[in-house]
Amino acid sequence: MAAITAKMVKDLREKTDLPMMECKQALSENDGNIESAMQWLKKKHKGKLSEREGRLTGEGRIMVVIDEAKKVGAIIELQCETASVAQNEMFLDLATAFAKKVAGGSEVNPNPEEIRKDPALDEQFTNVFGRLRETMNLTKCQRVVGAHLASYVHHDGKSGVLLSLDAVPKSDKNIAGDLCMHALFSQPLAIDRDGMPADKVEAVRKAAMDMAASEGKNESISQKIADGKVGAFYSESVLLDQFHVKTDDYGNKAKIRDILKEAGVTGVTDLVVMKVGA
Repeated sequence: MAAITAKMVKDLREKTDLPMMECKQALSENDGNIESAMQWLKKKHKGKLSEREGRLTGEGRIMVVIDEAKKVGAIIELQCETASVAQNEMFLDLATAFAKKVAGGSEVNPNPEEIRKDPALDEQFTNVFGRLRETMNLTKCQRVVGAHLASYVHHDGKSGVLLSLDAVPKSDKNIAGDLCMHALFSQPLAIDRDGMPADKVEAVRKAAMDMAASEGKNESISQKIADGKVGAFYSESVLLDQFHVKTDDYGNKAKIRDILKEAGVTGVTDLVVMKVGA
């Protein structure tokens, strides 16, 4: 067996960023051959990954990438175990690589497991695990295309928005970026009224009708009350019907639909809101 020198250990550690004793063990198991030692470490970490399956991953990162030239973007959720790892540069690089893979694909909602199977990404995933030693799960992926894309990720990385408009806003204001921030705050259930699930609207109408009937209102009055409740529900839950939360920039009575129209935009073609663990 070749003698394992301090320089050999140092060289392997610089290549892998792994602990000194682990590098020394890998070299010892592979007769001092650095390339063989690196392959040995990868196999070892694959086994460690399997051992940690099922561990809770309550932290993580929402990552967004946009290719403005191709008018395509992606938003993904990559989970981990601790907040410190969620802010680690290697973890962020991995999340970015996953998002780029999704953006470069063709599926709107690709299966995270299929994305993980990409050989280059799988190798990067294993290497990051080997250094950070935490369970990581790619849980959600979505691809968005459109005439104009915008995104916003909250400063802690735990929530984010990716949306597309049917035209580039003609305004000095950051219309699309502000809309992303608004959507993260307001959490709309649909972009427009047509996109609202019928069962949710019917539930609001029925509750209003039942309440009116219990108060002795006749059917005609009950219908008017129900219409009002449904209208209020739309104003609270439909993006285009909502008042913009940035009142200092857009005023207290500025509806999203009107703001976009004034800027030459007739519609939001896609909207994705993600939160870690949600």
